[in-house]
Amino acid sequence: MIDGTGRPPIKESVIVVKDEWITAVGKRDQVEIPPGAEIIDASGKTVLPGLIDAHVHFVGLGVRMIQNINLRGTKTISEALEKVKTRVSEVEKGVWILGRGWDDSKWEDRRYVTKYDLDPISPDNPVILTRVCGHLVSINSQALEIAGITKDTPDPKGGEIDRTPEGEPTGVLKDASQLVRKHIPEINDEINVEGLKRASEYALSLGCTSIQEAGIGAPQMKAYQTALEKGYLKVRAYLMWTERNIEAMEALGLRTGFGNNMIKLGSAKMLVDGSIGARTAAFFEPYEDEPTNKGIVMIPEDELIQRVKAVHRLGSQVAIHAIGDYAIETTINAIEEAIRDSPRKDHRHRIEHCEVLTSTQIERIKQLGIVPSVQPNFAGEWSDPGGLYETRIGKKRLRQNNPYRYLLDEGIKLSFGSDGMPFNPIYGIWSAVNHWIRASRITLEEAVRGFTLDAAYASFEEDVKGSVEVGKLADIAILEQDLTEIPSDEIRDVSVHMTLVGGKIMYYNE
Repeated sequence: MIDGTGRPPIKESVIVVKDEWITAVGKRDQVEIPPGAEIIDASGKTVLPGLIDAHVHFVGLGVRMIQNINLRGTKTISEALEKVKTRVSEVEKGVWILGRGWDDSKWEDRRYVTKYDLDPISPDNPVILTRVCGHLVSINSQALEIAGITKDTPDPKGGEIDRTPEGEPTGVLKDASQLVRKHIPEINDEINVEGLKRASEYALSLGCTSIQEAGIGAPQMKAYQTALEKGYLKVRAYLMWTERNIEAMEALGLRTGFGNNMIKLGSAKMLVDGSIGARTAAFFEPYEDEPTNKGIVMIPEDELIQRVKAVHRLGSQVAIHAIGDYAIETTINAIEEAIRDSPRKDHRHRIEHCEVLTSTQIERIKQLGIVPSVQPNFAGEWSDPGGLYETRIGKKRLRQNNPYRYLLDEGIKLSFGSDGMPFNPIYGIWSAVNHWIRASRITLEEAVRGFTLDAAYASFEEDVKGSVEVGKLADIAILEQDLTEIPSDEIRDVSVHMTLVGGKIMYYNE
């Protein structure tokens, strides 16, 4: 058993569960098993606290299972386009074609999809294909026309319309998908609820018993409540809310922590920059492969300070998306100003992603008690030699990217999530232990802690979950193999044997 606290694994251990709670933990010869108890034998397996994904767009994950073409894993533009072509042949003219998950850094072509690729295969259906990062979309001429995007359309605040040298839109929108998404038929309540059902079942198959939803509005909040009432929501959820709703939250007297052990109101979510894949993450220095570009700042620093102060004064937590070193700098400044304006010790304000850091920023994060909410699967996917990160930001900044060992050695708690790229905590554990940058690698126990106890800390829930200890919720994941006995590079291939939520078996792989 790896208990999630970071201690060495406990062999030959026993866990006793009553109702929803853990009532005893210890060596087999030290713990009394109650008469008539159901016994689960996990010999030769790994028993973990239920895994927690601290940053995932969970409703969207489920909805995409219903509506979207899955473009993840395609190796060329042609392969992706073939999937689009197939969907076009299956629907009526005028119906929107939605796809997601394509990754140009994994393609032989190494370029974005444009309208020139999409128009020949979809002349009568509007198409929107979202890059894996979610910060860049490719649309065809039909979609451009519907959205009214022309040569004369100005770039929106915090976004960019890609253009030819003559000024014609190419169909690539960088952090500007709002220009077209408002014209796509809204997702109804029924689909949102069904999406949560599917996402819950998938999460349980991965040993994931809790998620932290990374920013939603009223329709998705309603879907969570409905899904819980119907018994569809089978994992615990901490819901980050769109910070623009602060006035409503204040009027209702709601703040971070409201709710129960199944659904809690979480932090106020803000976005300061974009992504490295879309070249919209904000840096002090230009991109290695685009020397005139330093990324996009979505919220200017002065405005960010005021918005963070407002949430902080409300008594709530902020969760700020910041990837590039410039965005991280302005985020730290804003949090520091908010704390100075209204001192509060245990704020646990978060920086989501927090990828490319300077040593000075790491020291300030430690001093201010900020929680980096990071995604180790990003390192696994894109930190390899010649991969996306090295191509976009160069070798020097590559070594500053996702420096988990450095952060942990400074005593900073790391909350681990996936952002759904891919959604799989076990793959995230593998990525952290086998980080492509050797100096950033961490131990198996530390990686598990990032997906358990420290993820619970990021949502103020470490007293009730995140470790296998007496008095905590009986959320438990049992893996098919003993992770401490296999080579570290095999961790990502280990499957889940059983998942328990509140002591109930919610997933079982025979």
